[in-house]
Amino acid sequence: MNINIPYGDGHIKFSIPGERVAGILKNKKFTAKNIKPLIAQSLSDRTLENMVLGKKKILIVVPDATRSAHLTDILPAILRKIASASARKIDIIIATGLHKKHAPDELKKLLGASIVRRCEILQHDPSRDSVIDFGMTEYGVPITLDKNLLNYEFVISVGVIEPHLYAGYSGGAKTIAIGLAGEATINATHSVRFLDDPSVNIGNLEGNRFQETLWHIIDKIQLSFSVNIVNSPDGKAIKVFAGATRDVFKNGTMFAKKVFEVKAARQAHIAICGIGCPKDINLYQASRALNYILNVDSPIVQKKGFVIVAADMKDGIGSSFAEKRFYEELKSMRSPKDFVSRVKAKGCVAGEHRAYMVARALMDYNVLFVSAGKRDFLRNLPFKCFSDINDALSYADGIYGKKTKIYFVPRSLATIARSD
Repeated sequence: MNINIPYGDGHIKFSIPGERVAGILKNKKFTAKNIKPLIAQSLSDRTLENMVLGKKKILIVVPDATRSAHLTDILPAILRKIASASARKIDIIIATGLHKKHAPDELKKLLGASIVRRCEILQHDPSRDSVIDFGMTEYGVPITLDKNLLNYEFVISVGVIEPHLYAGYSGGAKTIAIGLAGEATINATHSVRFLDDPSVNIGNLEGNRFQETLWHIIDKIQLSFSVNIVNSPDGKAIKVFAGATRDVFKNGTMFAKKVFEVKAARQAHIAICGIGCPKDINLYQASRALNYILNVDSPIVQKKGFVIVAADMKDGIGSSFAEKRFYEELKSMRSPKDFVSRVKAKGCVAGEHRAYMVARALMDYNVLFVSAGKRDFLRNLPFKCFSDINDALSYADGIYGKKTKIYFVPRSLATIARSD
């Protein structure tokens, strides 16, 4: 059987005996569409125009390049709706969270050159001097948000609704509550208290304390209007929702569950996972794949089985301080069990939390990474790495034999797979 696994901008292709394939777990098939009519339909009434009447300073909050938000199409459509008054000031801020800031050429690619020329482009800075304290949430999380939010009368957010390891689904409040948060807020929401909470997991919205905290946070600001997109697994738009943020998120996630959640008949010994660009850009981002597979209520891989993750990781370990911190924690990790115990005792900060999630997985499963070419940064890490997927599979077969069943998850960061 011929298998294609997304990898960077392309695919890894290989063959495997058909009797070994337990299943290829894909999202429900929804036809990707030209996004411009989808945007036009979502903004077809005059709700947004009426809401901005009399507003002179407007801020549009958008995700960074790690999410396919179709900003080169969405931003011109929004601007056409709100830019009728010549005195109106419309700025755009990139909600980077703790990710790196974008270089000028990256901004042009993300937003479009015409938007960069037309609007002032801000980039979030999570440092203490660039955020303001809004108090505490109901769960005792400090609310620190970008100071720029105070300078505008009207705030519009753009988000992508897709599976998220902690929030259940991204989009909605998360664009601002995490994307424009200070490090204190991000550290608190990514602490062991949340990571170990059984309500905090991929696909779960009911009683999810992480998700609830996001809404506690944005209740402190005047978030007026949202546009959220649901994409196909390869990043093409299939539905656009616009309106009041809570309504957008509720309707968007109801639809998203139909797209992303799939059932497997039984557990298998091995899962081979693809990711694809831009989600496999570096080790930090790619490492999320194993937790997307394992941190569900009924994983598709049995205990002590293998999760094989194929990822290009062309940017290596990443360049933000959280990504670098994650890498340093992995390099120093000698025993996943000891690391988990230490973090439970002392807590963790941004970057360490990702290492904690990897360590939790390593306690119960075998993890292999596949990345072609010279990848020196993958040496001396607490999991094995291979340059060829067949070599990784041969290693797993050396332990369990060549007759074990394998699940293939081509888009592992866009799939919530559960076994019956």
